[in-house]
Amino acid sequence: MSAAVKPVIGVTMGDAAGIGPEIVVRALVEPEVREACHAIVIGDAGIMRDAVALTGLPCEIRAVSSVAEAEFRDGTIDVLDLRNIARSDFEPGRISAACGRAFVEYIRRAARMALSGEIDAVASAPTNKEAMHAAGEIYPGQTEIFAEESRSTDPFTILTGGKMRVFLVSSHVSLSQAIALVTQPRIELVIRKAVASLKELWGIDDPLIGVAGLNPHAGDGGLFGREEIEHVIPVLERLRAEGIRIEGPGPADSVYDRADRGAYDGVIGMYHDQGVIPLKRYGYVTVISGTPIIRTTAGHGTAYDIAWKGIGRANVMQRAVVLAAELAASRAARAR
Repeated sequence: MSAAVKPVIGVTMGDAAGIGPEIVVRALVEPEVREACHAIVIGDAGIMRDAVALTGLPCEIRAVSSVAEAEFRDGTIDVLDLRNIARSDFEPGRISAACGRAFVEYIRRAARMALSGEIDAVASAPTNKEAMHAAGEIYPGQTEIFAEESRSTDPFTILTGGKMRVFLVSSHVSLSQAIALVTQPRIELVIRKAVASLKELWGIDDPLIGVAGLNPHAGDGGLFGREEIEHVIPVLERLRAEGIRIEGPGPADSVYDRADRGAYDGVIGMYHDQGVIPLKRYGYVTVISGTPIIRTTAGHGTAYDIAWKGIGRANVMQRAVVLAAELAASRAARAR
């Protein structure tokens, strides 16, 4: 990719029974997206035409069989048409095995296109795990499919919003499990992943990492828990001795306030809600690291309750596409 060429972003359509098709249409007509990249939807052209009709936007769906056929013209959305689902195959707002089979195919095709260099990055619309499992595709989520396709053994999810990039020590586990996971090996692993990801994806060679404590006031010297003293601080001291720039552990409210104002390149959060709540105001975008594929996704679900009602908001999907384009352009610039 030369400096004058926009990155090509593959946008997966997501679960056809959810808000994916609608928000993809709404996102891809936005001038910010058009300016940032050339986008091609990987999905079903018929469903995308129905989504355009739903939105009432002045836009034409143009079915193509390869990226080479895409024209990226204003007023059109190019769709790599897999022709793998129809409106008669599902009921909007309901879990559907047909939708699960279809969107897994979009994910796999997008991953392979990214690996072959046909596209520069992927931005994924939301999917539903139950629909995926109903289709016999037993994965925890989309990330694991991208990892399988790229033969990556250790993918990691980064949460982004505003000026914050958050790396979680634990995610989808109970609070008691989250506390048990605050161990020296796990904290060190996540900090090293954060440093590597910030270098690889954002090109930040010497990142500053802020670390939030687990307990109120980061334990307040052991008054409110000893996890910081026994597990967090020893790791930070070792990594500082290696030259990694780290601040903390600090009270979580203060750490996230500083991060929101741009004080840190990355933040280590100790458990799911600690990291997600500060990002919710932005509608966060997730990024995967640890694979050769640049991939982002809107940090929300399929919103079955409002699917195909014409009221979906595409602001987060829009940011996911733009971030994918920015990361792809940054990678290309560093490779020159």
